[in-house]
Amino acid sequence: MTNEINYIDFEPQILEKNFWGTKTYETTAIVLERANEWVRKNYNRKIINVETIIVPKSSTSLKNTNTNKLNMQGGIVYMIETIRVWYT
Repeated sequence: MTNEINYIDFEPQILEKNFWGTKTYETTAIVLERANEWVRKNYNRKIINVETIIVPKSSTSLKNTNTNKLNMQGGIVYMIETIRVWYT
């Protein structure tokens, strides 16, 4: 019997976007609620690990507590905190 390791990511969704293109995203607490709901609905899966990861986001105008601005030599990269659930 072979078990396959899988994962699902829960990224913050956009709550609002203003005229200037600035976006406001969900907080990490709200994203965690969505992840918990997925775990409750998929109770037959074996959860291996739950982690937060920081991934690059293509938008240049982010506004939230779970976003970070990283200065690189080629410009600015915006990072957003994501919850990843590993399961079998």
